[in-house]
Formats: sequence, structure tokens, C-alpha cells
Amino acid sequence: MSDKLTVCAVGDVILDRKEPRTAFELVQPILRAADITFGNCESSYSEIGSPNPATRGVVWAGPEQVDGLAWAGFDVMSYANNHHMDAGYDAFRATMRHLHEHGIATCGAGEDLAAARKPAVVERNGTRVAFLGYSSILFPGYEAGPGKPGCVPLRVATHYAMTEGEQPGCAARMNTYVEHSSLEMLREDIARAREQADVVIVTPHWGLHFTPAIVADYESEWGRAAIDAGADLVVGHHQHILKGIEVYRGKTIFHGLGNFVMDVHLPTISTERVKDMKRHNPEYAITYYPDYPTYPYHPAARQTVIAQARIENGQVVATSFVPCLINPSGQPEPLRSGDPRFVEVAGYQQRISAEVGFETKFEAGEDAVYVVG
Repeated sequence: MSDKLTVCAVGDVILDRKEPRTAFELVQPILRAADITFGNCESSYSEIGSPNPATRGVVWAGPEQVDGLAWAGFDVMSYANNHHMDAGYDAFRATMRHLHEHGIATCGAGEDLAAARKPAVVERNGTRVAFLGYSSILFPGYEAGPGKPGCVPLRVATHYAMTEGEQPGCAARMNTYVEHSSLEMLREDIARAREQADVVIVTPHWGLHFTPAIVADYESEWGRAAIDAGADLVVGHHQHILKGIEVYRGKTIFHGLGNFVMDVHLPTISTERVKDMKRHNPEYAITYYPDYPTYPYHPAARQTVIAQARIENGQVVATSFVPCLINPSGQPEPLRSGDPRFVEVAGYQQRISAEVGFETKFEAGEDAVYVVG
């Protein structure tokens, strides 16, 4: 194997605009400078399909959008999420086909569970990097099974306990646990990926959306289990807002990379669905902002990052992130250390990490913030 390579990873991507390439104009140099670039494909891209009645909000755009993903520099994308089956089986298959035809490998989804569990292996400079995708966020029927298309489910049990047992109606304490079957599947998948690759990256779609900072119990449990099983890096997404960065046994868990490109046109989301989100968290739920017409997310969710991992001799030797802000056109803009906004995003990432008890240390560089322990 050769010596060095860099992997970039970003969070959720929904591309749906007249000129798809424009979404990535400001970040394309960074994404293309990496040897491997990863993201979460949060949409169907197909000319065929029909809305899935199981979902509460269909995310679906035309196949011409995939050109923008390829132009941006994506080499591999996870399709394990809660929107991969929004337009049905035909659109699911068409999306996978369009991505592959544009040279973008996929992980976490397939024609059946066995296919979905196979890693996407990308080789650069003689080093093979495997990506394994999973989702704990699923509508009924979105999970893959024997002979059934879908994504790899991450099964989680939720337990509610009364905090004051003598007082009916008191607030409950909520605990979440990864089901044993999902832990066993994770260990098996990492072991098989290790046979095919030098570096294994696990990428879960998980966590609490529209909720600042909070990391559910099962996230650290499962992320740490991945590292114990031999994963080199964990890169999470789904929450539509940045989450903390954890270091476990010297390896990095990015709990949530936030939104990256999210072309969301509110009329496509049912009124009832928007009401549900507002009940869950009225301050951070989807809301129309006139100055951000296709980005209906809380101002805190305009902060995002590009995660980076430097690999040498088959080992992840350093991790970092490039602070970015999403502008009114829905474009992520990378920031440099001389820009006060760089400090703002870096400081936010540090605060939310500390708030949930992660003792991660960071060090700012000229164009990135380094995870130093």
C-alpha cells in the first residue's frame, strides 16, 4: 500500500435545484482535493416511482440532480436513512443505478439485507477504505430483509421510567439501548469488511433531530461498539443540526455532521408533518425563513462541517473538521481561521461536545479544527 490519503465526510444531502452543481460551488475544491469524499444521500433521484404511504414527507427529485453530486466529488454515499424508500422500490433501484453510473458507490442499502450489509470499498493510493451504512430512523417497511430491498436497520429499544414513582403523570426518564441483534450484525459486518479493506468507516443515520446537543444513549453505545469491533472512524448524520465529537480509545466518533446541502421546498412536506415536528421541538423545527427560501431550518442548523480523516499506512492518524456556514442560497461556505464565523462554528462544535460530557480537545489550524484527544 502507498502512504497517505485523506477522506472527507459531510452530512445530509438533498439536492433539488435547477442547476445542481451550484449547490457545491464554494466547497467543491475541498471535496475534490480529498482522495475519497463521502456523504449521506437523503433523497430519491428518479424519473419513475410513486409516493410511499408509509412516509410523512416524500423527498424525491429528478435523476439530473445526480450530476451535481458527481461534479462535487462524491465517491461514496450512504443510502441507509429514512428517505431512501420515499418514492417506492422502482425509484429506490433507479437512484442506486444513477449513483453507480456516475461513479458514486453506495453503502447501507441494497436488493436484500445481505446486499445492503456489504461494504462499499473504495481504493486509493493502494489503501482500501470500507464504508458500512446503517439507520435507526426508519418508517415501516424501509428496512431490508431476505428477498426485500431496503436499508440495514439499527434496532433500538426505548425504555421510559418514571422519575417520581409516587406521582402519576410526572416526566419520564428515557433510556435507549441497541438491540443485541444489531450489535451482533455490526460485529459481523466489521469483521467481513476488515477482510476486504485496510480502514473501516461506520456511518449511522441516528439520533434526535431538531434537538441541539443531546446525544441519545444508544449512539455512544453503538459507536463505541463499532470501535471495539475494529472500526477506525464513526461518522453520523440525520439530526439536521451539528452534534458533538467523541474520542473513544483514540478513535473519533462524529455524532452528527449536520445538514450540508438541503434543498427543501416546504409545500412538499405535509402540514400535519410540520405540526408534528413543531410539537417535538417548537423552536428548532422546520420553519419558513424568507431570507432562506429553500432552507427552512433554525439558524443554528446553518452551521455545518466537513469532517476530515488523514490515513497513513492503513491507519487513521488524524481527524479534523472544516467549519462551514450555509448561506441564503443553500450553499455550504467553508470558513478560514481569520474569519470570525470560523471561531463561531468551531466554538459551537466545542460547546455541544462538552455539554454532553465528551472531554474532546480541539486545536484550531489555519483552515480546519483538529481533534487532538
